Amino acid sequence: MNTPSVTILIEDILARANAHEHQAYQRYRWLSLRFLTYHIATSKLMQALASESQQRIQSLIEVSASLPIEQSPLHDPAERREQELQVQTHFFIFDDEVAAEELSRALLEEWRSRRFYERLQAYNAIPDLNAWLNDCIGQRRAQFQILQEARDQLPGVALPTPARSHDGRTITPLAPLRWREGAPVNRGRGAHHGQAPWR
Repeated sequence: MNTPSVTILIEDILARANAHEHQAYQRYRWLSLRFLTYHIATSKLMQALASESQQRIQSLIEVSASLPIEQSPLHDPAERREQELQVQTHFFIFDDEVAAEELSRALLEEWRSRRFYERLQAYNAIPDLNAWLNDCIGQRRAQFQILQEARDQLPGVALPTPARSHDGRTITPLAPLRWREGAPVNRGRGAHHGQAPWR
């Protein structure tokens, strides 16, 4: 039987992961709308990444069913009432410069998301969550590379130099990845290969 402190830890991890994926879901939903006026394939990519966050939450809901918690804090982000779209000046993306800026921002968020899950995994004391957290880390790596490929193919974007992390290490892709429309980014630890929709 789990002690109260362990139960609180479980609920805390679930709540943090749930909130994190909900934010990612909403962020990619908005980006999907913003990219509609710039490039349909990029808009579809953002929608697919939003769906990935939704699927991660669904997977976490399934895992949490076997955990010793009284009431799960998890829920599907698609069940929430959609926020009204308030179109403001410069909401939609029309030019390459803004598109590159938004994709670069999305890349930064993906890097932060991977680090978030790595920290959760480092402090995780719940064996039943290990596989889910490891999958999240692998999927975030894959999504980072997919977004990097999308940004680097924009007109006028110079070829990137290897990125360096805060501790000076070079961040390099593990393997060449391509996005296949309708397929998950990286279920488990394997990568899916196919034609990128923005090509």
